[in-house]
Formats: sequence, structure tokens, C-alpha cells
Amino acid sequence: MKNATRKACGAFTLIEALMASAILAVVVSAAIMPFTCGMRSQHVESRQTIAVSLAEDLMEEIILKPFEEPADGDTVYEPESAFGPDGGESSPSSFSAIDDYDGYTESDGQVLDPAGEVITDPAVAGISRHVTVSYVYVPGQDVTKPPRFFRVVVEVRYNGQPVVTLTRLVHRIR
Repeated sequence: MKNATRKACGAFTLIEALMASAILAVVVSAAIMPFTCGMRSQHVESRQTIAVSLAEDLMEEIILKPFEEPADGDTVYEPESAFGPDGGESSPSSFSAIDDYDGYTESDGQVLDPAGEVITDPAVAGISRHVTVSYVYVPGQDVTKPPRFFRVVVEVRYNGQPVVTLTRLVHRIR
């Protein structure tokens, strides 16, 4: 009879086992949470890095274009209503001046590389780009004369939410 008492005292009850399991679950979830948050943060930062790179690439492409439309050696002043692509210019590869990019948009998953091909990398899925180009007049400049600056804004979005906005002033050389 003495042996039966010792075995009963050394065993876990069901309640003790459930309590131990609950404590273990809390400890494990608390230990895993920083790793989960870290992975989520790394994913967001990775997307932001890609967005910055895509914005910089498009901005570089834009500022390499001439300030104004090439026209038989003459400088032609175009009012803001003439912004955007001219006839026959349907893609960045056919744009002939900076203002042609005004209103240019690449929708989700249709982001183009510098060669004009759609980027198929899964990291770019859900990313879109939009460009706005506008004249900027400096204080004291006569607004009836051609502007000296363009403001170029490239916005990169992920699933419709802004991730990066890159703005640059481009100066007319003359």
C-alpha cells in the first residue's frame, strides 16, 4: 500500500498539465512575436527600397530628356495646357521632352524597365508609378516668358497607397 501512495503523488493531474500547456503557449508566442514583427518590418522596408529604386530610375530617364520639344532649332514656349505626350508619343521610349511625361502612369504590375519591357519580378507586383510635370516660375520672373524650371514628381504606390514620392526641379539650360 505504501507503493500506491508514492505513485499517486508523483503524477501530474489534468489541471496541472493544462496549466503547464497554457504557460508554455504564452511563453512561446511571446518569444516568436519579435521575429514575426521583424519579418513584417523587413518586408515593408524591402518594398520601400524597391519603390525608391523604381522612382529614381524613372526620374533619371525623365531628366535626361530635353527641356523642350525639339523644333528646327527654334525654342517654342508651350503653355501648361500643352503638357503631356504629343501626337504619336504613346510610351516613354517615344517621348521627346520632359513635359511629355506629365500624366504618365504605369498601373499595378505594369511597371516598365528602361528597355520598355514589363518587369515580371514578383517583388514589383502591386507597384504602380505616376508622373506629374509642371512649370515653376521663380519670384520676379515674367510669367509671359518661358519658365526656367520644371517640377517633376514621380510617385510610387503599392496597392494604391503612396510609398515614395520623389520631386526634382529641372532647370532650363540657356
